[in-house]
Amino acid sequence: MKKKSVFIFWLILVSIFCTACKADSGSASAQAFSSQFDNQSLERPQILPRTEATLSGASLNLMLARTNEERAQGLMYYDSLEANAGMLFVYSSPRIMSFWMCNTKIPLDLIFFSEQLTVTEYIESMQPGYGQNPALLPRYVSQMPAQYALELNSGAIKQLGITVGDRLEIPLTLLYSE
Repeated sequence: MKKKSVFIFWLILVSIFCTACKADSGSASAQAFSSQFDNQSLERPQILPRTEATLSGASLNLMLARTNEERAQGLMYYDSLEANAGMLFVYSSPRIMSFWMCNTKIPLDLIFFSEQLTVTEYIESMQPGYGQNPALLPRYVSQMPAQYALELNSGAIKQLGITVGDRLEIPLTLLYSE
């Protein structure tokens, strides 16, 4: 009889634990993941805040990707970008960065910036990975730590004459607010 009541006690305890876990699936992080998945499954580009910036004397209209979710989706599902538009990936500190073109439909150039917003290196003509096996897509990795990365239409680096050492002029307060 004692074994049976211990078994019932553990069964009730497990039921309570499972109910609590189910209720927790509505947490903010679960909802953010679900929301990100829903956006990707519907193949919709994300819409982010925009700001004006200047690089190599050219005026740019940049979307700011400041959260993990925003950076993870990046420019997925965009069919095109305006001539001087792009996405600036903002991080809180310098790091080795790695990008891929999963679910990206347009070729892009990628520029890495130091914490002082100077160009440290760049990668030209990353090819779209939309519809391809993600495991087979190349990774585009910075050679040194960078704090910001900018994706522009492929060919923009040459067209704008961007070189290492150029500085991105952008309102600094926008880089740190989420």
